[in-house]
Amino acid sequence: MKVNIKKQLKNIALLLLIVIVASCKNDKNMVEKFESFEWDAETGADETAPMEIIYAEFIMSDGSTGFIPSGDYLNNRWGSSGSGSVSVGDDRKKVPDSLRIIWFSYAENKFFKGHFQLPQKKMYDIFKKDYGYDVMPDGTKSKNRCYGYTLAIAPQGMITLWMSAEGSIEIGTYYAEETFDIDWSDFSKNPNRNQVVENSQKRMPLFVQEEIAQNKISNQYFKNRLQRYHYIIGTNREDFKIIDYNIGFINKEVIRKSNSGLEYLTDTINGKGVPYDMVLFIKGPFYPNLEVRIDVDMPDSNIAYNDLEIVPLKDFNNQLIAKFKTFFEQNKDVQLLIKFDDKIVKSNINKPVYCGKVCLKSSTQEMVIPNSRVEVYDQEEL
Repeated sequence: MKVNIKKQLKNIALLLLIVIVASCKNDKNMVEKFESFEWDAETGADETAPMEIIYAEFIMSDGSTGFIPSGDYLNNRWGSSGSGSVSVGDDRKKVPDSLRIIWFSYAENKFFKGHFQLPQKKMYDIFKKDYGYDVMPDGTKSKNRCYGYTLAIAPQGMITLWMSAEGSIEIGTYYAEETFDIDWSDFSKNPNRNQVVENSQKRMPLFVQEEIAQNKISNQYFKNRLQRYHYIIGTNREDFKIIDYNIGFINKEVIRKSNSGLEYLTDTINGKGVPYDMVLFIKGPFYPNLEVRIDVDMPDSNIAYNDLEIVPLKDFNNQLIAKFKTFFEQNKDVQLLIKFDDKIVKSNINKPVYCGKVCLKSSTQEMVIPNSRVEVYDQEEL
């Protein structure tokens, strides 16, 4: 029987190609699971709902773990760090596959625990993204990168995770379950649980103490802050082109051109949070370019957002959230519009001048946010 050598060689080559393609695909998956980066972890909870983590860790695909700070009394603002940024072991660590955590809630007098799968590919892509460089005053360049994770706990077992990557990007929100497996003596040196809890609750804001007394502690406020809507961001001036931006959202995201690109402004597929302040850099028929500083909404007292006390801040956030919710329930194809006055007056650092408002606009309705403020400056040249 005559053997067709050419045909056999062709089949062998095809088989090798299939093996190589499969191997490359597996290698890519392996890289996502096992490539290492420099990162740390921070934790926090709100003043209105203090927490203490008993044990927490990130778990990698190979079974190794990444340390998360524990043992701190967490009562900073939600989404901000209440613990130090901690790195234990090697500086470079793999991208986590899951999160395991146990904590105690002082406002609820409950223990919670959970084990959650994380979007490893999404986090890997955030680590790998090119965030450009910062230019130092002496002209040297410093490469920007992703620094790690911030984890915040809220009532009723709610956990939200962000990554710090030239701003802050929300990764996901998860819900733990109450557990009765924790022995109080393993958590506290004070055997009197009621005394420990009461002492903590007495230091909480009065409205929180009232909620505790009425058994009304809830995570609804924090869930509201995470709400997203579909809208584009622009101005009422066709001759203005946004070339850079920095936007802070109530959901604790900070989105910049360096972490999301200019396409973020016009993206209507992925939702955006409710913004509270913005900086836009605008190119137009003038020199130099403009730096536009925007307060999307301000309380009537004109107190700066970051200086608001707990109760006014909560009320202020709820009011702004409600404005967005109502408008989006009644409208589609929405723009968040920076509506400049016909005459733009530039501010200086000692004399701010407001020359515009923030609007929500659709084809059928426009709502001006009355306490919004728009200040225009000359952009400083680097």
